[in-house]
Amino acid sequence: MAVGRVPGRGTAPIPHAMTDTPIRPHDRCTSIFSEADNGMCGTHDPRLAGLARNASAPAEVLLRLLATGIDEVRFALCGRSELPDEVIDAILAHPDRTVRRSFAGNSRIGPRIRSRLADDPDAGVRAAVVENSGLFWKRSTSAPRPLTIEAYERLASDPESRVREEVALHPYTPDHVRTRLAADPSPEVRILLLDLWRHLTDEVKGMLLADRDAEVREAAHHERQRERSAVAADKPVARLSEEETRIGILSRAQAEGLARDTDPRTRAKVAGNPNLDDDLVSELAVDADPDVRLAVSTRPGLSERERAAIDYHLEPRARFYPLPWVLALSDDEQAMRECAVSAHPALRRSAAFCPHLPPDLTERLADDEDFLVRLFLAENHPDAPGLLLLRTVLEFDGYSVAAMLRHPNSPRHGLRRFADSSEPKERRLVAMDPTTPAEVIEQLSRDGDRSVRAAMAHDPRLSTARLVVLLADPDTAAAAAANPSLPVPAMMEILERAT
Repeated sequence: MAVGRVPGRGTAPIPHAMTDTPIRPHDRCTSIFSEADNGMCGTHDPRLAGLARNASAPAEVLLRLLATGIDEVRFALCGRSELPDEVIDAILAHPDRTVRRSFAGNSRIGPRIRSRLADDPDAGVRAAVVENSGLFWKRSTSAPRPLTIEAYERLASDPESRVREEVALHPYTPDHVRTRLAADPSPEVRILLLDLWRHLTDEVKGMLLADRDAEVREAAHHERQRERSAVAADKPVARLSEEETRIGILSRAQAEGLARDTDPRTRAKVAGNPNLDDDLVSELAVDADPDVRLAVSTRPGLSERERAAIDYHLEPRARFYPLPWVLALSDDEQAMRECAVSAHPALRRSAAFCPHLPPDLTERLADDEDFLVRLFLAENHPDAPGLLLLRTVLEFDGYSVAAMLRHPNSPRHGLRRFADSSEPKERRLVAMDPTTPAEVIEQLSRDGDRSVRAAMAHDPRLSTARLVVLLADPDTAAAAAANPSLPVPAMMEILERAT
């Protein structure tokens, strides 16, 4: 379908399903929406972005939105989870590469569609589709890979080395494609494979260890040495890398030097080294610095009694990163069980990142006293309990709340009870309940809080008359334009007035 004007534009009135008054060509800013327009006529109209998110908008409307050239509108289109085939085709063939690159960052459209960007004429777009896949895929989907096998194969043979470099760095690149990249003509591509050394096959490791380029060979041998956790006994403490300090096999002199360093940050790093001698562990367990003691308390291999004997403190809501050794054991159910029932919050928080905890552990952590345990479980577990999701949404204001609300386990029934709540975030949830009466939606569409009014503006139970009012209010116009009950003629009118 061609992108352009509606047939007959400028020669015939566009019928409006909300009113008996047709919209005439000379009435572009004097239609039913103009009573409280507040300057929303034209390309700055927030309703255009709302239309781009409207699940009921037909392909013709979406194509005209794509043709507006408005970045906010185009990015809203490119972020949708579902699009008609002709709109997908138009995006993939769009002359502006920023549109195609935006589409490459869409985590919800699936591998088959995104893989079509492997043939994009712009190398930046082809590189972006690989890079973005590695960033979001593991958390956003259960599919084995974010791109098709054929796409990886084509991208690994791309004429632009920067594209092949992204494939080399990509954690989901198939083994046979990595084998091909290990023979790539560019040493810059081959050396980047080393970033995922632990995931390489023995064949690829062997190819890199015997690489024709001296720099690649040296880097490969260094990775093999690190894999064996070997550190030269005569290497000065000051020259040890952070990784060697944290997990390397240290000589006694090195270990003592690090454990008794004047900088508590150095002592904290070595305190978690699994190869540290017991006497040095005991010494660090009573260190004067609380961060050092905390690091000792999260070491692998300690018994619950040994952890409890350490005077550690863990801030309830301070920034937290999961313990690497716990994540490495995420496929070990017994290890996860021990971490999930541990008295140490850091171990339970780390276990909550595991996406395949058994149901009994999921239920246990969902009721954990520690907020971050519950938050990480809600964010990471594909079968997070509904009550946990609701509780977390009410307790948390972070970026992941939207995903929790979209989660299939997120409760829908019973949310109408929040209609009289004093908290706006609770009143917003009322629209998610399919049993909420239309009159309650109507009432809350007049709420004193703008976010509550916007949540109701999107609800299809809203009356036509009220929807018209909300379409004319800048605070709710975008949400109202996304309302799936908005008639197509009204969508066309919005487009007419803006383009």
